[in-house]
Amino acid sequence: MKNLKLNLKMYFSLLKMTFRGILQYRADFWMSLVSVVLLNGANIVQLSVISWRFHNLGGWQVGELLVLYGLFMISWSIFSVFFIKLSKIEEEILSGSFDVYLLRPVSPFLQLVGGDINYTGLCDTLFGAVLIPMGLAMSGNHWGLWQILWFVIFVLSGGAITVCCRFLISCVTFWTVKAHALSSVFTQIYLLIQKYPVSIFGKAFQVLVTGLVPVAYLNYYPACYLLDKPDAPAFVCMLSPVVALILAGISALVWHRGLRRYNSCGG
Repeated sequence: MKNLKLNLKMYFSLLKMTFRGILQYRADFWMSLVSVVLLNGANIVQLSVISWRFHNLGGWQVGELLVLYGLFMISWSIFSVFFIKLSKIEEEILSGSFDVYLLRPVSPFLQLVGGDINYTGLCDTLFGAVLIPMGLAMSGNHWGLWQILWFVIFVLSGGAITVCCRFLISCVTFWTVKAHALSSVFTQIYLLIQKYPVSIFGKAFQVLVTGLVPVAYLNYYPACYLLDKPDAPAFVCMLSPVVALILAGISALVWHRGLRRYNSCGG
């Protein structure tokens, strides 16, 4: 318990120092926020045009697609704001700067996650928080306390799943040094599922994003449950927290084995 308090204190101290560094460049700060707003706005327009042209997308109306997209944005923002540095392990290893984390008397993991804050991810959180009630109103859905409780569980689970998936890909670099190709494949997969229902793709893709790279649990299965869609059984949709716990255990195991496997390659 004492070590946990010490680690948390160190983590928040690292975050504070990182955020102060970011605020040294205020113009870049605001320009980055505006660019994220424009990007998300373009995605919303794209969804609206597709839904208007085809009336629905695999049985999903535009309001339901907004909920789907909003769920993804909030879950993804947990990773992009607080854990973005986990995706940069390859850079740290190649430059040799990862050695520094191992020399300090602080958890290497804490040093990594506390070493960067992607403040633009907060825009994703805000957009998602706006899109979900908007989508519910457009689709005529109303949530009670039970749905709100599951919404919170789904968001936290989706955030954990995102963190673990990105973390596992980065940990591959302990064995291969570079994992850019694998990271690019993952990026293409999540770009497909972020605003489109998985049901419109083939069975092979559905198996991929459910069992092998379970990113469908970020937004698709939660949306099916919360919107009462018949696309998937309720018990499958409620597996998000279980998937998150399993991935967290695998990530911890791979991380510790990777640290033992690590050999410095920096100059």
